[in-house]
Amino acid sequence: MTEYTEQDRQDLERRRAEQLRKLTEEHNDCISFADELVRVAEEGSESEVVAGITKAELYNRMELEEHLQHEEQTILAPLVQEYPEHMPLCIRIGQEHGSLRMQVERLGPQTSREDLARFGRLLKSHTLLEEYELFPLIEKVFTQEQLDLVTGFVPFKVAEKVTSFPRQRTEPASEADKNWLPVVERHFRSQQPQKSSIVLFPGYRPELCVQMAEHLGLKFYDYRKEAMEPLGTKADSINPFELNNTLREQAAESGIVAHNVEALLSVMPELERRAWVRAFLDMQWPNPIVLPLTVFQGDAPVDHPQVCDIELFRIH
Repeated sequence: MTEYTEQDRQDLERRRAEQLRKLTEEHNDCISFADELVRVAEEGSESEVVAGITKAELYNRMELEEHLQHEEQTILAPLVQEYPEHMPLCIRIGQEHGSLRMQVERLGPQTSREDLARFGRLLKSHTLLEEYELFPLIEKVFTQEQLDLVTGFVPFKVAEKVTSFPRQRTEPASEADKNWLPVVERHFRSQQPQKSSIVLFPGYRPELCVQMAEHLGLKFYDYRKEAMEPLGTKADSINPFELNNTLREQAAESGIVAHNVEALLSVMPELERRAWVRAFLDMQWPNPIVLPLTVFQGDAPVDHPQVCDIELFRIH
């Protein structure tokens, strides 16, 4: 693996814009942790490997997901929307965020040394990509106001692992629910039964997508998990026609919340992706489809009657 010395760490922290230093400090810790995971996977005892897996799961819950959301909301989103010439880098980073989430969520008692090492290597290479390519770019193109927004990030509660998706609400709505779920429901009920809707979320919140599906009485469908993961490295060859067919099949019996479609949108060329989002809103479906968007909110038509923006709601 690429060596990353204490001098490298100090040099990066010294050069970083003030608004990015907290993320760079987190990156330094991340690289050290990734090196430790790889060492344990390659050289550690069985008990050390088990402990390493547990630490990785805890790291995901307590640090990694919040860090990824910080970057997605305050860096990737404005970069995608306002600096489209840098879309290839955004797509690569978005794909790696998805891979990190998938790999760490698969860790468990049956995890092999190879899987733990693979996660550690991706964690390190991805972090170095952001430090040496993404952050210098941000420092160059972002305005002072955009940089200041990086430090204004308000973390969301780290999502629990989702293991089941009940169709009906199993407990009373919380106070947080009352902020945004009725807004989404009013929007949803105002639409024609065979039309689609887009809900713009302020961050990557899988558990809120599940909650939205429950509240609206829709089936939760994880496109990345169900349609992309089985194809492995061939998943990025799925074309828009195949995506539409899959969504149509899933909506044949009931309406759905189509979660993680952005995993495929991230590998589409910009013009093709924007065209698909607009065509999605015009299509007739067997039953309604609700599409959550986070990173590619800028592709949704402004003020479109089928787009519900909950960006301004503080959801916990």
